[in-house]
Amino acid sequence: MPVELNPLPSPRLETKFLVVWSLEIAFSGNIDVRGKETSRAVTLHIGAIVNTNSRIGREQKIAIEIASKQFNSTTTLLLHVSKSSSSRSSQLRPISDAKNLIKWGAEVIVSTVPWPEVDMVAVLGSQAKIPVLSLAANPPLALAPRRFLVRMSYPDSGQMECLADLVKSYNWRRVIAVYEDDAYGSISATIARFSGYLRDVGSDIAYGAAFPPMDSLPDPKAAVRQELERVRRQLPKVYIIVRASSLLAVHLFQEAKKLGMMAKGHVWIINDDISTLFDSALMPSFLSSYMQGVVGIKIYFNEATDYYGDFRTKFRRRYESSYGKVGERYVDPGFFALRAYDALRVIACAASETVKQRKTLLEGILSCKFTGLSGPISFRRDGSFAKGKGTPAFQVVNVVGKSYKELGFWVEGSGFFKEEGDMGLGRPVVDVLGPVYWPGGPWTVPGGWGRLRIGVPARTSFDQFVKVEHDETGKVRAVTGFCIDVFKETLKRLKYDLEYEFIPFHGTYDDLISRVSLKEFDAVVGDVTILAERSANVTFTEPFLVSGLSMLVRVKPDHKTLMLTKPFSKAVWILIFSTLIYTGIIIWYIEHRRNPEFHGPWWTQLGATLWLMFSSIVNRHGMLNSYYTRTLVIPWLFAVLILTSSYTATLSSIMTVQKLEPMVDNGRVGCNGDSFVVKYLQDVLGYKEKMIVKLGAEENYPKAFESGNITAAYLEIPYLRLFLSRHDGYTVYGETHRLGGFGFAFQKGSPIAADISEAILELAEDGIMKQLEKKWFFFSLSNCPSPDNNYSKTDSLSLDHFWQLFLFTGGTSTTVFLLFVARLIQRRLTSHQQADESPRERFRRLWRSLISKIKKIWRSMMFWGKNEAQLSSLPITSAQEENGISTGSGRINNVESESHDNDLMDAEPPHHG
Repeated sequence: MPVELNPLPSPRLETKFLVVWSLEIAFSGNIDVRGKETSRAVTLHIGAIVNTNSRIGREQKIAIEIASKQFNSTTTLLLHVSKSSSSRSSQLRPISDAKNLIKWGAEVIVSTVPWPEVDMVAVLGSQAKIPVLSLAANPPLALAPRRFLVRMSYPDSGQMECLADLVKSYNWRRVIAVYEDDAYGSISATIARFSGYLRDVGSDIAYGAAFPPMDSLPDPKAAVRQELERVRRQLPKVYIIVRASSLLAVHLFQEAKKLGMMAKGHVWIINDDISTLFDSALMPSFLSSYMQGVVGIKIYFNEATDYYGDFRTKFRRRYESSYGKVGERYVDPGFFALRAYDALRVIACAASETVKQRKTLLEGILSCKFTGLSGPISFRRDGSFAKGKGTPAFQVVNVVGKSYKELGFWVEGSGFFKEEGDMGLGRPVVDVLGPVYWPGGPWTVPGGWGRLRIGVPARTSFDQFVKVEHDETGKVRAVTGFCIDVFKETLKRLKYDLEYEFIPFHGTYDDLISRVSLKEFDAVVGDVTILAERSANVTFTEPFLVSGLSMLVRVKPDHKTLMLTKPFSKAVWILIFSTLIYTGIIIWYIEHRRNPEFHGPWWTQLGATLWLMFSSIVNRHGMLNSYYTRTLVIPWLFAVLILTSSYTATLSSIMTVQKLEPMVDNGRVGCNGDSFVVKYLQDVLGYKEKMIVKLGAEENYPKAFESGNITAAYLEIPYLRLFLSRHDGYTVYGETHRLGGFGFAFQKGSPIAADISEAILELAEDGIMKQLEKKWFFFSLSNCPSPDNNYSKTDSLSLDHFWQLFLFTGGTSTTVFLLFVARLIQRRLTSHQQADESPRERFRRLWRSLISKIKKIWRSMMFWGKNEAQLSSLPITSAQEENGISTGSGRINNVESESHDNDLMDAEPPHHG
């Protein structure tokens, strides 16, 4: 569609107007801004160079004319038109104009030419000792000292800092800097300064779109289109225009519209170079057609004062009479027109100072200090513009419809403000803009990455992770799965809106990852394993699922014949039988002399002993005659109860849980065919290529096992857990080879990966990740134990579990036995003790008694098989009777039957008359 634009500078023809007038000022004391005349008059010759072929130049010319009427009683205006046919001659023209002005007799020069042409004019002014007031925007910070040069503009550092703060407000991590170069390369310092501010706020410049000077190109539109084609392929979609002429601005937004770079998800932020054109060179129809949603900053000036209202009325009237209206609206003065008006006021003020205080004109200019239409006016001794409180300040605007709306304000050193009146109250606001109409229409904050092209695997081994659904026509209907849900949940936790589209990819995972490094895809979402080789070309997020490589094998039931012995280890069984024999011997020794249950052949006595020990479990203690034996049985009963309970519990666990045993041999192994798995099997695990079978889909694994094509398979842990939850008769064997886990892949160095990683950690901490796992798998993948040796295994109880128990039982039996023997020996000594017996004789008798007792026990054990009658018919010698040793159980039984002290007192030996 045709666009109505104001005249723009021609690349081959530039017209400059040399405006020269004699300014005669009448004053008394201070200069009145209303221009009151007094009796004394001073004539001051002022020269100015104004380019009236541009909209800004025409506004400056009108402002100078109004100021000349305001501060003069007599004005002589001479116009001189000079034309040049080349860019080179146009750059040299200001020098010729300055020489003509000095020759004419100008006492001060007002220059509107850009940097560094103004520096050439300043050289001539210094030689002629004539002050030069420069209105050029964005003076460089590093400038050679010029004594007679006065700069009425701030450096562009304030604009760069304001743009960086805008980037910070919306957390854009990378931007593309767009700028127009000049013949002197001064933009490089500005870009370096802007880059430094961005680093301070956590962002950086991903790409610099540099355009040559538009007036030097034969076909500016083609050059702009060519560069934008390269810009469009970059991942960041936040475009910051750092410097641009009106001609570049027109071509830039026209071509960006055609290339789809003004669509949803894109961000355009412009500096004051273009924002100033909203009220002048850029028509409303152009704003509505090509610049919708653009955010810009404009140098702030107060429009609410009566002083500005009076000037605007005069400006509109004079501009209409000279150039007519722009469409149906009046033209309001821009910032550069106000600054031109204030320049004349500075000169008038300086003229007053020269008369009152006998200063030079330069000293009078530098001493001026007032608040003009463009803001506070003051200078440093070196001629630079001094920063006052609240300066520089910028207004943040947003293009909506055919005009723009005000979003807020920014002041250097303070930050953002919502309202104009808040700037003097010190109320900074971080996110000043609030709802903004962005390109494409949404009010939500764009992520600054445009519409991401996200590749997803079209076919996976397990479709619970990623599943691509198609309709009847073959068109993609939906992309679902666990990985897709995780990605969508992370987007909800980002501080910006991220536009994306899923694109199915039919190919290997390595090929899919390579498409990201080639910038065909912006990211990959799916069950992609993080590997060192892949990380060299892309940036992975934090793993949202742990992973590893393990062997899957078939299993068979465990049918062992000695299953009943498994609850206890061999050492425990040996100790149980040892304790049983040891305790049985002690019980027999204590009970066999006086308990009729222990009389008879050896097998009868052995059976009685064993029966006593086993029957103690069911409380059959009536057959025990000795308190010694009863004391000994108590810890044995305690030990038996603990052993039986432990045996029952362990055996139940073994019998209840199905025991599986892996079937492992050296046959062929299967895998999903992923290149990194095949490489790992060959390089790390040593499998030959002919031993590896690529299976792919899940349903192929059971078929391969049943047919004998493979005897084992290697799968990653998430796949293994899902496979085991669906199929019985399989287990995991051997160690797990750790991998990097599943993650999302982005282009190398993409800050989106860091934001997604932070969101993944939040999902894990909030429990959302576990909920997603249960939704898709009915069990938790992240909290499930490692599948290593997942077949059931119950360890036997070892000696470490029971050694205290056996120590207590054996120690008690030994203690009781020693007490019994000691008491028996004491009774023997007491019953045969003689009054005149010496200690030595007493010891000898004690020793003989002990030896006799041992012999008796040995004979009893050796002759258990003999008849009790035969033993009792043996003659008893007087020596035997004297020593209290008799054979045969008949006499012992008589003794026992007469005793009622339960072995605490021995019966008196029988007397033979």
